[in-house]
Amino acid sequence: MGNATVYYGYGAELQHMAKALLPAGSQELVISNISHSIDDKTIQIACPENVVLLSYRFNLNTETIKPPLDPVAEKMKDSIKLLNKQIFVIKHDEGTQNDLLARTTKLIEANLTNNPEKSISSADLIKLIDYYTIKVQGIKAVLFSLGQKRETITDSVTAIATRKTDREKLQKTEIKTDGQLILQVMSKAATTADFDITYFTRNAGWLPTYDLRVKTVDNSFKLVYKASVTQNTGINWKQVKLTLSTGNPNQSSTAPILTAWFIDAQLPVVFKELVHSKARLSNTIRGYGSSIQPATDGNFDVVKEEGESNEGNIVQAYTTLSESQLNTSFAIDLPYDIPTDGKAYSVSIKDELVKAGYKHYAVPKLDADAFLLAEISDWESLNLLPGEANIIMDNVYLGKSFIDPNTIADTINISLGRDKRVSVRRTLVKEFSKSKTRGDFKTDDFTYEMIVKNNKKTAIEILLKDQIPVSQTKEVEVTLTDNGKADVNEETGIINWKIKLEPGESRKVRFSYTIKYVKDKKIRNL
Repeated sequence: MGNATVYYGYGAELQHMAKALLPAGSQELVISNISHSIDDKTIQIACPENVVLLSYRFNLNTETIKPPLDPVAEKMKDSIKLLNKQIFVIKHDEGTQNDLLARTTKLIEANLTNNPEKSISSADLIKLIDYYTIKVQGIKAVLFSLGQKRETITDSVTAIATRKTDREKLQKTEIKTDGQLILQVMSKAATTADFDITYFTRNAGWLPTYDLRVKTVDNSFKLVYKASVTQNTGINWKQVKLTLSTGNPNQSSTAPILTAWFIDAQLPVVFKELVHSKARLSNTIRGYGSSIQPATDGNFDVVKEEGESNEGNIVQAYTTLSESQLNTSFAIDLPYDIPTDGKAYSVSIKDELVKAGYKHYAVPKLDADAFLLAEISDWESLNLLPGEANIIMDNVYLGKSFIDPNTIADTINISLGRDKRVSVRRTLVKEFSKSKTRGDFKTDDFTYEMIVKNNKKTAIEILLKDQIPVSQTKEVEVTLTDNGKADVNEETGIINWKIKLEPGESRKVRFSYTIKYVKDKKIRNL
């Protein structure tokens, strides 16, 4: 395999180069080590001018691969053979002894039988019986010893065989499915032909990840662009040159066309449900843009790095960026080995210093901490994609954030984490918060006070946010009686303060609002 163009999300175009020695005439050529999961409609085969490609077809070849020999199991096997030989020798000795015992028994029976031609005295008979008794006892003792030895060795064989079986169970036979291309070609003359094969597979892809490196000495902001590449194509990528594309061929290329939207006035209930359904769907859509993604929850381990890696700089020297009207590609002129195991492998693409402004952000109604944000204005030139980002400040890992450039805003805000050196406190001022009833109406007054303090050694700018409720009915009136000199969005009820604080300086802001409603009803959140 030569090159791989890996697409954002999932999908890859793989390129293979094959060389074959062809005799003159027509013949069948089998090219193996092709991905088992390809879109056969995307196969493209280029061959020399003096070779004609008559036809081709894709085939799956299944092969049973036995596990490699286990050296320990092989030693166990040799031990079992040796012990079985010893058992065979023992059984042979047992047979000899049993044969001797049988012949001895026959001799005893022959001598004890009355023989008319020969008579034996009682004394001689007693001696003969004693002799044969000792002889038989000796044979039986030998047989007993041989039996004990054979039983011990047999137990050893059983134990070793059990351990051998257990080890062999751990080694499973692998079923490998390999792709093949079977070509019918015709060569005008004997030649060495080079074939260039490309095809598309869905079993690969990449997702972007980032390192955000901030130095507080000079407020420099470095963005390290990396790719998390995975592949499960059935073939190991060895010494492959990667091209990472932001395109996604899995998405439809057909532009949508609006058609007439017909409604029936005779079905008001159905139409009402349709409107409610669309409203519910619209509420689930979440936009990022300048939204804030908290980096950590404050309970993180600080991991000290040895120093900045120069891997990105090295790879960047071999990376060529090309942009078309529809996507961006990063061609890396370095060989990579990526096995077909579905695991994520990190590939550095580039890093660059980004002009960023810094500010603090706090919503004390929702979170008691202030967050440090990096504001990037010229972000369109960075070719960013949605992805997770590691936050590293002064070579210390602080946590994770998220970058989502799918926004029409001029700037994007990236949360760098919680800054404990900026304290924010929000309290309800009880003496100015009360309820009263007049006639048919009830009025609830609320006053909130927020105190922000800069405990850093440098001046900061902080964006402080709060809100007042927005009424959705005429029966409820909400009035902002004191905006605390803040900017107010009347449609959303969100209040913004932009505050500059010198080192050690604190600032106090207040805002008040009133809710007026029919006294027999209760206020509920929508």
